[in-house]
Amino acid sequence: MTTMPTRRFAPLLLTALPFASCGGGGGGSGSALAIDGPPALLVSRARDDSPHRFAELALRSTRNLGTGRVSDRTGAEGRPALHPDNARVVFARERQNDQASSRELFVSSIDGSSSELRLTNNGARDDHPVWSPDGSRVLFVSERDGDPQLWTCADDGDDPQPFVPVPAGFADGEPDWSRASGRVVFSRRDLNGRHTLWIAEGGGFGEVPLTDGGATVGADTGDRQPAFSPDGAQVVFVRRSSPERASLCICDVATGTVTVRLAPDGAVAWPRFDPVQDRLWFGLAEPELGRRTLRLARAPLATGEPTLLWPDERWRYGGLDFLPDQPPVELPGATERVDITDAGIVVAVASGAFGARMQLRDDDGNEYYLRTTASGNRQIAGLNCSVTLPVAAPQDVYEVRVRVQARVERVDGEPVLRISLRNLPDNRYDTVVEWTPTSTAEQEFGFRTASLRHLSSERTLQFNLIADLDPGDPADFWIDLIEVEVVARQ
Repeated sequence: MTTMPTRRFAPLLLTALPFASCGGGGGGSGSALAIDGPPALLVSRARDDSPHRFAELALRSTRNLGTGRVSDRTGAEGRPALHPDNARVVFARERQNDQASSRELFVSSIDGSSSELRLTNNGARDDHPVWSPDGSRVLFVSERDGDPQLWTCADDGDDPQPFVPVPAGFADGEPDWSRASGRVVFSRRDLNGRHTLWIAEGGGFGEVPLTDGGATVGADTGDRQPAFSPDGAQVVFVRRSSPERASLCICDVATGTVTVRLAPDGAVAWPRFDPVQDRLWFGLAEPELGRRTLRLARAPLATGEPTLLWPDERWRYGGLDFLPDQPPVELPGATERVDITDAGIVVAVASGAFGARMQLRDDDGNEYYLRTTASGNRQIAGLNCSVTLPVAAPQDVYEVRVRVQARVERVDGEPVLRISLRNLPDNRYDTVVEWTPTSTAEQEFGFRTASLRHLSSERTLQFNLIADLDPGDPADFWIDLIEVEVVARQ
């Protein structure tokens, strides 16, 4: 996995340098969209740099709007599961920093109307809880008897019992319990550390293998993190070929046929079917493309590229469930490319700049030029961009795509090309891409997002493009293309 520098540069919106012919168009700073309304997603997230101190179960819309949360206590919380009554959630909390053995299970009310209830209390890891279809019991993973094993307990933590027997030296984990079929799917680790998926009846018997783990053999490979489709006929899961690389797969329960839905340059984690079973939601990390943090993404069930719902690299995704208030299904409509010559583009920071917006319109070798300047022991240069999207209202946007072609004069040390989006409700810039160029040749990088948190009520998308180089002499930063496309909702 590529290691990224930890520095962050938050540029100010400055006036263009006198010899730069950029500028004009695009309007001012804009105002945030209203973020109130019923949430649709219950999502675990934690700060990537400090997950123990900054973690929450966030309540968000399917377009990343909202400010609600379920709990606000110290400790990373993961794998939330909504009770069938839609009022309570069970989850695991790591009570001591970076110590898996400190994970215990808790139940909390969604609206804060009742006190938090602790289900487990021991010195062993208790993790990955899910509710039984009737909500009377919780199925979870525990290491109280040594290797990970599936257990159940009552909804108040009483009556703990083993679920299915585990062969000596094997380990079971990551269960899901289908409300449609009453069956349980889980991941089983063999003596070599390889995982396969198994299915059992809800009573804790009749376990049979569902998948074979794929072609890769070795520790921490194979099939993990399964979840049933709403009708119980399919299972979505993660197939790991290494600890850093994994594919998104779907298995037909009746036949055992496995389809690889997505094989990214990185990893996926904790996938779920949409309630109407037309989309998949999952964590996506693509370090080779400059998007290393595991971020919440979505993709159509059958075909199509993934889209980031949470583009901010600071927050790491840890699982989700769906609240009952689901909005109508959104479908993509026409795609339109924004004319970058109509955008507001100004120099954010540089010791020199030369060019015009028309040089950023096409990938034709006709480049806009910036010269870096010393800033915080780094050499920095960059542009601020403000683009008004061609839609009647911001809610009409289904997806925004940004693509950049650029190059830098030197790539010694830890160079970074960075794109950050303005987050209007939180009044900050969120870094979406931190990509490390490996040569001085022109490179392409970018992203797709469906987040309305990063779009103003005036339909304006604001982002900055930065070259962040190691200390030394000033260096050239050449930008050949800034492309913005908007996909409208049908």
